[in-house]
Amino acid sequence: MDCGGVFVKYVLFIFNILFVICGILLIIFGSLMVSEIKNFSNIDETFTANSVAIIILVLGCLIFLVSFIGCCSAIRENSCGLTTYSIVMLGLFLCQIALIIYVWINHVQIQTSLDTMVKKIWDQRNSDKLLMDTLQKSLKCCGLNGFSDYGGNYPPSCCDNPQNGSCSFLAVAPRPGCRSAVESLWNTNINIIKYAGLGVLAVELVAFIFACCLANQTRNDLRRQNY
Repeated sequence: MDCGGVFVKYVLFIFNILFVICGILLIIFGSLMVSEIKNFSNIDETFTANSVAIIILVLGCLIFLVSFIGCCSAIRENSCGLTTYSIVMLGLFLCQIALIIYVWINHVQIQTSLDTMVKKIWDQRNSDKLLMDTLQKSLKCCGLNGFSDYGGNYPPSCCDNPQNGSCSFLAVAPRPGCRSAVESLWNTNINIIKYAGLGVLAVELVAFIFACCLANQTRNDLRRQNY
């Protein structure tokens, strides 16, 4: 293998080693989140409470698996493994492009859908208190449009340190309504989502090109050895 091939091999190997570590860290973090969340009365509530942790755990496993294939294939110069890795990276690249275009074009509709979702969670608060409590704790908000929606009887999820199972007026007064909190979160992070996605696209494209080049050179080396 020439100098260019050796360079590509070790860049691809180091790149995937870093992502293997990231995958392991996500798996550990997701597992800790799952173990810290209490068990609820039924399967639906348990899944709802653990949904974020489960997504992190699955993402960590996916990153670990793909990166491990790329890492082993690169260091062993396995053309079959490198081809599989490049196909997976191409698939991820195309899916990522579709997702970024969708978010870029439909960000207003997505925001409207988020607002509808928050309204639905608020309307169902009496039958499914868990979702509203989770929303209020995570976004540090209170009520749909503001703390006044509760009419003076503020739930413990509306403040950081509830007293006797409820929150005081002074504790909830600075908090926005959950509708405006979700809107603010989306507006703050939409550009981060877009441009971070473009950065990930660039990384995936480089990994795909390097894997294809290394797989092709490995196959050529095998052909030369057989002559």
